[in-house]
Amino acid sequence: MVRLARTLSPTARQVLFLFGVDSFTNLVDYGFHVFLGRSLLPGDFAIVQTVNAALLIAIAAFGVTQPVVARQAAEGSAKSSISPGAAANTVFQHYFRICALIGIVLVALAWLGRSTIAAWLNVPPPVVALSLSMILLALLRPVVAGMLQGQQKFIPLGLTRSIHAVGRLAIAVLLLSLGGGVLAAMVTFPAGSILALVSGLAFVGKDAWKQGPALSKDLVRAGLRLSLWAFLAYTAYMSLLNSDLIWVNRVFASDTAGYYATAVLLRRVLALMPGAVIVILYPRIVTTISQQRLPDSLLFKAALVITASTVVLTGLYFAFGPLIVHLAFGSEYMAAAPLLGWMGAAMLGYGLATIWLNFYLATRPLPFVLLLLVLALAQQLLYATFQETLAQIMASFAISGWVLAAGGLVLYLSVARPRFLRDWKEGSV
Repeated sequence: MVRLARTLSPTARQVLFLFGVDSFTNLVDYGFHVFLGRSLLPGDFAIVQTVNAALLIAIAAFGVTQPVVARQAAEGSAKSSISPGAAANTVFQHYFRICALIGIVLVALAWLGRSTIAAWLNVPPPVVALSLSMILLALLRPVVAGMLQGQQKFIPLGLTRSIHAVGRLAIAVLLLSLGGGVLAAMVTFPAGSILALVSGLAFVGKDAWKQGPALSKDLVRAGLRLSLWAFLAYTAYMSLLNSDLIWVNRVFASDTAGYYATAVLLRRVLALMPGAVIVILYPRIVTTISQQRLPDSLLFKAALVITASTVVLTGLYFAFGPLIVHLAFGSEYMAAAPLLGWMGAAMLGYGLATIWLNFYLATRPLPFVLLLLVLALAQQLLYATFQETLAQIMASFAISGWVLAAGGLVLYLSVARPRFLRDWKEGSV
């Protein structure tokens, strides 16, 4: 194994490390959700997973600072005229302060509208109230993650995720074992995020708070532009990826929503390898483009790894879906088994789309962001029109992912790649 590790490139070793850490993290994370599924009634489990789906959209939308901080740190490291450490510290402090202020304001506003939010999600208002602190945490954690990612400190970045997963599971076991219900389950979400934030700040270290050079106006403006693009892109993408469960909870009976929530939870396993690949891919795309080299090889390798892992797991879902559901959640959720394989087939499209999401955020976001927004709106119209059966909901979900993946490829071949070559030839990049 040691000799094998030495033959691998640094990138391959980092991907394998993150895959290992993410595998452990996701195993614990799924253990957390399985524990909730076994501890709660199907209807209560549907409530928790519906709020979780909404939180995933919000967390992604408010996580816009991660690519901003990561990109500016990576660009600073690629340019010898900049002091990477000092520049990164300044960026980190700037966005941390701004996000803290925005988070406090948004939590206050959401508190005033908590009843309206609860009614739209079809969940009890106290469940929403317990979740509101996640807004502030969702704004602060990406700043820390972006700092670690941009400097390619992937080990601490991976460990913060593990601490989040382990801490949340431990708190869930404690509270639910004492007889807690839905509200106790919801407490675990902000509690785990607090543990991740504190550990991330510890990994960043005290030196990150040292005063560095002032940010240039150009850098601030670039960060604001990228923040806007990332906010729109992440909101639209996570809406595409999670809105189906919200619609199912609104339209179908609670037990049916509980079964569907189980299938949605298990389909997220297929995002494991894409997540590890993308963390490595993003800063390397920035570096590659900065050096005026085409990222064809990076994109192809990422697509190959994501496709292979997703196809294997989807095959397992088709072959052993009933067994997987029975072992994980018990016989009460067996109605979810027929959904798993088709969920996996749909997730391949979304996995490939994550490559384009990160590629365009690392380069020129506008075309792909517009595509995302159009597809997110179109998907909502599909859900509103075709909602008589779960098969219709799943078909709308799958079509959206595959159109997004194909659209990203078309944009790259017809717009982005030729523009790189033209700009480099003219010396404008």
